[in-house]
Amino acid sequence: MLKELNIKNFAIIDQLRVEFAPGLNVFTGETGAGKSIVVDALNLALGERASADLIRTGCQEAVVEAAFELNGRGTKEIMTLLSDQGIEAISGEDLIVRRVLSASGKNKVYINGSLANLTTLSALGANLADIHGQHEHQSLLALDRQMDMLDSFGGLESIREAVSQSYHRLLDIRKELAALETGERDRAQREDMLRFQKNEIEAAMLKPGEDAELANEQKVLANSEKLAGLAAMVDETLYAADASVLSNLKKAVNSLREIAEIDNRLSGPAQLCESGRAQIEEAAREVSSYRESVEFDPKRLEELGDRLDLIQKLKKKYGGTIGEIIQFGAEATADLERMERSTEEIERLKSEIQAIKFGLTDKAEELTKKRGAAARDLEKKVEAELGHLGMKKTVFSVKITQEPGGDTLDGHKLGPRGADRVEFLISPNPGEEPKPLAKTASGGELSRIMLALKTILIEGDEIPTLVFDEVDAGIGGAVAEEVGKKLKRIAAKHQVFCITHLPQIASMATSHYGVAKSIKKDRTSTEVRLLDAQERVDEIARMLGGKTITDATIKHAEEMIGRGSA
Repeated sequence: MLKELNIKNFAIIDQLRVEFAPGLNVFTGETGAGKSIVVDALNLALGERASADLIRTGCQEAVVEAAFELNGRGTKEIMTLLSDQGIEAISGEDLIVRRVLSASGKNKVYINGSLANLTTLSALGANLADIHGQHEHQSLLALDRQMDMLDSFGGLESIREAVSQSYHRLLDIRKELAALETGERDRAQREDMLRFQKNEIEAAMLKPGEDAELANEQKVLANSEKLAGLAAMVDETLYAADASVLSNLKKAVNSLREIAEIDNRLSGPAQLCESGRAQIEEAAREVSSYRESVEFDPKRLEELGDRLDLIQKLKKKYGGTIGEIIQFGAEATADLERMERSTEEIERLKSEIQAIKFGLTDKAEELTKKRGAAARDLEKKVEAELGHLGMKKTVFSVKITQEPGGDTLDGHKLGPRGADRVEFLISPNPGEEPKPLAKTASGGELSRIMLALKTILIEGDEIPTLVFDEVDAGIGGAVAEEVGKKLKRIAAKHQVFCITHLPQIASMATSHYGVAKSIKKDRTSTEVRLLDAQERVDEIARMLGGKTITDATIKHAEEMIGRGSA
């Protein structure tokens, strides 16, 4: 629900902060006071497009900030939407939407402090609140929303979900089949290429890391003469020469031993030299062995070059490493196996498509029949509700049609919601053919139709906040009181906002806000204030008697508030 609205430099509002409560929130005030500006600001926070004309004269930017409590109706859908956009939100805590309009045209949207785009805000707004009365931002005019209302009324969500699952399965298989059939057309050429690639890679019998080992061996063979010479020099220095390192070290060790027998202070150095002598002897043996093993093998060197050339050639064609080449070969093998099975697979998929279409046709037909039955029932209930709302002669009709296509066995086009196109029609005047809502209903009529639908669908509707503007257009007396009762009934399940000129509706309010203009420093500004008990009586009395307020109107106002609170 909407907890708070902060508005700055918007239209004729200088600065305004209003807190709201659950239940029925009513706005009243004299004509021209700016009641609809509050709705316009909320529209902005819900993602409606706006222009710089809405910025207060003389200001560089306008700011609208709204705080919504994520707790209760619609929270799951809202949390999913925010999560998909990477926006952090916690159930039970406030969701903050901030919209900044700039005179320079650089408008910004923030959701919980994260910069967002208008598309995301609009999608979020559709789940946060429904505003009725102005033709913009009205879900009732969207055909998908009309279908949702009909299905909610008829309790058809489960069968519609079954149709949706089957439909998406059908799309997936068709896509798979199309890919296979496209592959069939150039299968022979593709198969030859894959078989050549597979055989070429398999014939190479590559081993991971082989190229590095071969390159190292090639390097050793190519430098064998140099390596043999260096090893001979080392062998000569360490062991073979008369004045070798080992010969001289042996003499030094013997001298140190003699010294240590007389003065044991050099026993440590004697032991270190003895240890070093043993290590040098081991090194000398290994160098000698290495020297004997090094030989020049032209044939092996040529083999290594050929093998490395082959590996390099394969790398250029199939991947930068031996692992990638092997993986390429494995994928080519798998593709060949799939191609060899493709004919059978195509036939299997065609059979599966027919089986799905058979079941989908039955489900879609069942959904169409149930929608038809629900539509007739909904028509009667809506017309009855409209009769209570001062539209007794109104004809409300639900039109269900199908488009031709090949998705079902009986020749209908399908979508994720079934084969039907649902559209609400209305004829406010006797003798006129029912026409689509968008072409026929006025703002006030549209609000009352939505009020009738919301009254009927109160349990299933997940949108937490509803706003009714112009709902009292052209009504009064007992009808106005009936409208107030219906709003109050809806407000038991949803947070409801209503802008009204009628005391019968205002008297039903849970929270009553007065809207008025004031002039400060030669500037007009709109103010909104929660009325206390006495102020509320005075406002209802004003609405009853205009500028002339008597004891009788005061008493009448108190009686109306008493009845509205019952």
